[in-house]
Amino acid sequence: MTAVCHGCIEDSHLKSIVARNGTRAQCSVCYGTRQRVFTVEEIGKLLEPVMRRHFAHGEYIRRCGDNDEEWNEQEGETMSSIVQQVLGQYFDFNDEILDAVSNAEDVSPRDGEEPYWDQTTNYVEHEIFENQYYAEWFATLQELKHSRRFFSPSAKTLFTKLFLGVDDLQVRSIRKPLLVARHLRLGTKIFRARVSPSRAALNDFYSNPFVHVGPPPSHLAKAGRMNADGVAVFYGALEEDTCLAEMRPALGNELVLITVSAERDLRVLDFTRLDHARSGKTLSYFQPNFAEELKKRTFLRKLHRLISQPVVPGHEADYLITQTMAEYLAHVHEPPFDGVLFASAQRAEGTNVVLFPRADMLDESSPQGFGIRYIDDTTKLVKTATINYSHIEQDVTILDNGEVRVADYDDEW
Repeated sequence: MTAVCHGCIEDSHLKSIVARNGTRAQCSVCYGTRQRVFTVEEIGKLLEPVMRRHFAHGEYIRRCGDNDEEWNEQEGETMSSIVQQVLGQYFDFNDEILDAVSNAEDVSPRDGEEPYWDQTTNYVEHEIFENQYYAEWFATLQELKHSRRFFSPSAKTLFTKLFLGVDDLQVRSIRKPLLVARHLRLGTKIFRARVSPSRAALNDFYSNPFVHVGPPPSHLAKAGRMNADGVAVFYGALEEDTCLAEMRPALGNELVLITVSAERDLRVLDFTRLDHARSGKTLSYFQPNFAEELKKRTFLRKLHRLISQPVVPGHEADYLITQTMAEYLAHVHEPPFDGVLFASAQRAEGTNVVLFPRADMLDESSPQGFGIRYIDDTTKLVKTATINYSHIEQDVTILDNGEVRVADYDDEW
């Protein structure tokens, strides 16, 4: 009898299932005799419904070779590869597991029923539709706009669910994984700029740079992407050119630029990394909420585009949800964040910085409330000499009824 013990299984959820429900027998991997094991037949019975839930037969695609030779090719991976993917490891008795999965299938070939599992067939994973999260995101926006701007239960529920476990998300790197919840280390430089209304105003800019180039006092703070009216936050960029581009200056405008640095490690949520993030805790096909977690992680990778896109003039109320998200990250999430990073819409590869004020900050003219300090003698006056534009052709489809559709990520949900 071929069997495997819970100690030889790498998937944490499957390990728990075997440890809880297995019988004591000899393991065919480590040859231990006092461990709880699942036989190959039991593994097959456990695998079959899980695999069926998440994988489908691949479609046949017409291929064309160099000599106009054509053939049909099925998309996907072999049944053997799927079994290894779901188990998360390879066993020397993999062929026996394949047979056990096929035998576990409730099918009667004598009655003309076609088996679902076939070692000559390729399988593809079911597409993940994160429509639910797009729907919740836009439903919460509507609630904030039209009914419950303060104490919105929908917003709290959505953000608690979205950012649960965000500290475990990371991006693969050659040296070591890069965390999405990262730190801007002590001394990190951040740039901020403001358009100078006149040469006469330069006296104020240069006499007290942070006061006149930094965030306005709370009573003068206008609503923006990450702040409501009356809430002062620090908007800046990690690069000087990005900072200037984000000002969207007109030709000939003069801008005053300052440089600040982090006076302590600042904990920030990096949305630029979130696009490619994976959890340090591997998802298991055997965990009850596998599909839900996969949908959430898929939506999180696309959330960056939702928060970084420019808002159309006249639709500033669409910022309500990102303003609420910022307050959640700064004051509700545990542990809280000092700010966020996201991609610049004005400069390719540029990174914007938003720093949240400390809850006890009373003096907005002081950079200490944002965990930064002004670097002496870094004030610059620059003039916009040229402006470059680039354009991307959009994918336009004309439907049978004459309606024009433009392919856009907002249409995904």
